[in-house]
Formats: sequence, structure tokens, C-alpha cells
Amino acid sequence: MTSDAEASGPGPLPGPAGRPLRARYGRTAIIVAAVVAVAVVIVAIAVAAGGAQPTGRPSDTVSETAGSIRAVDFQGVPGQLIVTTTPGDQVRLTGQLAWRNHHRAGTASARASDGVLYLVSRCATDSPCTENYRLAVPAHTAVTLTQPSGHVVVSGLDAALRITAESTSISATGLRSPSLTATLRSAHLGASFAGAPQRISVTLTSAQATIRLPATGLQYQISSQVRWGYIKVGVPQSASSPRHIDAHLTSSELELLS
Repeated sequence: MTSDAEASGPGPLPGPAGRPLRARYGRTAIIVAAVVAVAVVIVAIAVAAGGAQPTGRPSDTVSETAGSIRAVDFQGVPGQLIVTTTPGDQVRLTGQLAWRNHHRAGTASARASDGVLYLVSRCATDSPCTENYRLAVPAHTAVTLTQPSGHVVVSGLDAALRITAESTSISATGLRSPSLTATLRSAHLGASFAGAPQRISVTLTSAQATIRLPATGLQYQISSQVRWGYIKVGVPQSASSPRHIDAHLTSSELELLS
């Protein structure tokens, strides 16, 4: 296992290959804890705001369906998104998009190109909007999510998952995805894998993530760059493992658990 952790981040540094990382606490841990606590508060506020759609707000029912899709690229607005798998062969997005200004409506669009379905929601200028969506996809469909704030729940995916989020609480369970890529700022991620992934890449800024991985008979090659943060590793490690985990942390914390 290798590490490029910066000296300014005296969190746990990797030991020799095959040995687990050790968590070292001190001033850095206190600073990171404070930053992460602020991030959690921001996420809590975002979730509350995203889930609240006051009576009387103008809104629109969103319903988009497409078949023969190999990947979905979703770009959302603040609010809630639930991603589930479906036994069928169609992708379906349903839910509500609400906005504040009666004269400036939010918009939701769908476009398919080369097997990729692009789902884009936007707020109008000077008219904040919120989503309350459910996205159902065949399990083998790759999913890319961009979420500015709120709450995201993902379950049961078998294909690649990529998440870019800020001020968002994310829960991903029952994953059999070969890869997970997460770029998070002031956000929280809790992910658990039912099948061992080939690659995980996380970039955290003032964020917190806990990832649970299958460990029986498996090892992971872990590399990290840490600036004011720490990583807790509770999975077997090997510098020659074909299963890679890359972590880039700034004022953040990451737990890799079995």
C-alpha cells in the first residue's frame, strides 16, 4: 500500500504493506471533527429545506421514461432523490419539482443519446426550487449523480456509480457496483457493498464518509493523499491486490470498514 499523505495532516499514515492504517488523534482530529460537524449541520439544514415543499408553492409533476439505456446522467436541484432498481428494462423518473416564484418556473428535461439518458432539472433565476424524485433503473445501468444539496438514497445497483455532491446526505446500500467515484464537499456518505468493487475513488473536502466492504478472503490496495484529515482502515490490505481504493482528503475523515 502507498500513501502520499501530507505532513500537515498528521492523521493516520499507512504503515508497511499489508499492515492496517492506524488512527492518530490530536489537534488535527479536533480540527477535522469541528469541520465535519459544521458539514453535518449544513447537510441537515439542506435536507430539511429540500424535503419541505410548502403548500401553495407552484409545482409540476415530472414523469420521464426511456428504454435501451446503458447509463443515466442525472443533474438535480436541492431536495430528495431516491434511486432504486427495477426488474424491467426501462428507466423511469417520477416525482415533483416545486419552485418559489409563480412567474419563474423550474424545468425538468430528458434527452437520450448513444444509450445515455440525460436527466436535468434547473431552477429559474430568482426562483429557488426543490425536487422530490424517484429514479428507477435496471440494476445493470451505470448512474452518474450531481446533487447540489439535500438527501440521496441509492440501493441495489450492479453497475458503476459516480456521485458529485455538496451539502448532501448520501446513503448507498446493497451495492454490487464494480466502481464507486465520489466527489463530496460539506457532505456525508454512507455506502455498503454486497459485492466487492474493483475500484473506489473518493475526494472529500470538509466531508465525512464511511464505506463498508466485503472482507472475507479479500484484500484491498489503498493509496491516500491527506491534508488535515485521517483515514481509519478496517479491511485487509495488500500492495498487490487488484482491488484499488484511492482517497484524497482535505479537512475530512474516511472510514473503510468490513
